[in-house]
Amino acid sequence: MVSAVGIAPNTGVALPQLTELQRWVKARCGLQFEGQDAPKLLRAVQQRSQALGLAMAAYPAQVMHGAHSDAEFQELVNLLTINETYFFRESEQIDLLVQRILPRLLARSGGHEPIRILSAGCSTGEEPYSLAMALLEKYGDAMARWFTLLGADIDSHALGKARAACYSDFSFRGVPAHIRARYFAPLASGGWQLQPQVRQQVTFHELNLLSGAAPQALQQCDVILFRNVSIYFDTPTRRQIQAHLAALLKRDGIVMIGTAETLANDLGVLTLVEEDGLFYFTKGAPPLAPQAQPRVLAQPLPSATPAPPVAPRPLTLPAGWQPAPPPVVAPHPASASTVEDAAATSALAQAREALGAQQYAQAQALLEPLLARQPQHTEALLLKAYALLERKDFATAQTLAEQVLQVQPWSVDACVLLGLATKWDDDLPGAVRWLRQAIYAEHACWPAHYFLADVLRSQGTPEALQQAQRSWRVVLQLLGAPAGAAAPVATGLRYLPLELPAGQIRFLCERHLQHSATNPGS
Repeated sequence: MVSAVGIAPNTGVALPQLTELQRWVKARCGLQFEGQDAPKLLRAVQQRSQALGLAMAAYPAQVMHGAHSDAEFQELVNLLTINETYFFRESEQIDLLVQRILPRLLARSGGHEPIRILSAGCSTGEEPYSLAMALLEKYGDAMARWFTLLGADIDSHALGKARAACYSDFSFRGVPAHIRARYFAPLASGGWQLQPQVRQQVTFHELNLLSGAAPQALQQCDVILFRNVSIYFDTPTRRQIQAHLAALLKRDGIVMIGTAETLANDLGVLTLVEEDGLFYFTKGAPPLAPQAQPRVLAQPLPSATPAPPVAPRPLTLPAGWQPAPPPVVAPHPASASTVEDAAATSALAQAREALGAQQYAQAQALLEPLLARQPQHTEALLLKAYALLERKDFATAQTLAEQVLQVQPWSVDACVLLGLATKWDDDLPGAVRWLRQAIYAEHACWPAHYFLADVLRSQGTPEALQQAQRSWRVVLQLLGAPAGAAAPVATGLRYLPLELPAGQIRFLCERHLQHSATNPGS
């Protein structure tokens, strides 16, 4: 456990000014490094102290009050930021933006000036480059005339990587190989570099979201993407950042926030709008559809009459960019493959029904013929593993989940299942490792956060309890809506039939936090 007088990891060196430095960093950029996050700040201080040839105890004064405080703050914050992202993350939001909202904004402007789009907190560039590829698919060479794409981040090292546009396989989770082959060139040293035709569409800038002073190049934006960033800030800081983002918008601009973060960011600064089950915020009048208006969830500002809409060309994306069921074709007579597909669909449906009725042996029996024909069928493997898990055959369940990971290394379902299997098999370190891998692959998977908190709490140490408290708070933020809300909340899982009542989970997290605050030793 880290006290107010921090002890640097692996050194035993005390840092009496830790609390002052924590407050200063939060005031400068909004990032919090308290509790379980304090060691990260201490490690960064240790690295910068060594680089400058200073004693650790002398570093806080140097970074806070030294002659080159601003430059040193940048070096420190580069070590503190989290750069976890990948291409086409939450692709349904990109689709809504490219296919529906941006054509309306073009129609409203009459095409007289480019639509300006800012990716705020862009990290190493995957988000703005994903948007550039989608716009190139829709508009071709005209894209450069009609859109200006901007990326901004506080981490200057991450921006350097964004400009170089060289990526490892980790950045392509969920992106089909043919998409990577179309827009990226393999590097002799390993990895992939984005093609120049995409790189040249995006410019990158340094931006501290907590500062009201943004570069001139980032002013007057039509759209700001602020996705999967706000989870690192508390509510007052998020409200302040939203006000700064609103100042960068044009009168009728919009802000799009990550799916799991939306309701937690409805703070009264911007108007929340729902369209086709997705959400965005607007500063003024929402961009109207040709025939129907998006549903405004809060009192909007007075609407301006939009320009007559221009019907956009259909968005044509390469197959596999977004999950969509294959077209149903009914040949006559029925082919063998059609019959086999129908049999697989029926077996999966019956197996799910059996699992819902807690008939685990029957579910397993229903899945065996399908797996005999298709041994690598992901859904069937995971459902069978879940049935075995419930029957306490933990070893076989783990084997099947690991088989899925061999084909899909970032399967959230497989990682969560492995976390549960190792937890129920009393392998707590293994459970922590797998659940954290699930969270790394999909931060919005609130069941993984909840199970992780449960494992950490059971370890019984003060440090583990602090980590559990943080996980409970993340669950409450991801669930967003008040306890008892009827609307289902996405779990990030595709196949596992986990029936977790969101309202009850909220209640339990609140109770755990209350209990741990009043009984810190239990």
